[in-house]
Amino acid sequence: MSITFYPHVDDAGNGTLHDRIEVLSEAAARYKAAVLDMDGGKVGRHVELPKDIALSFNWDAIAAALREIREKPEGTKDDRLAKANYLEKLAEVYEALRGARMSKLEAVRLALMTESNQLRGGLGTSANVA
Repeated sequence: MSITFYPHVDDAGNGTLHDRIEVLSEAAARYKAAVLDMDGGKVGRHVELPKDIALSFNWDAIAAALREIREKPEGTKDDRLAKANYLEKLAEVYEALRGARMSKLEAVRLALMTESNQLRGGLGTSANVA
């Protein structure tokens, strides 16, 4: 059985940072749907063997995007706002993945939202951290 990666390596590495985050967002939604479909309505915890795992999320793509976001300048208000927007979009990716039976990702999502809010300087934000 082959493993399906979300997003595909070729898709995750092309385009601007904005484009790659959009690809990650779409892939996270598809991954979540596939995981929940595979779950088949099972309640409770069940153990999968490595041979049974058919899906995987491409964490390298998220790490590369986060690295690029972290390297963005913060010199001007516009730079900080752009960086905050990227962090917020990446937090949305983590939110989708959290829904794919990865509840521990909530801490990462909250950290990204907190950093985004700090960059905005506490000005009116569109996202709710809680």
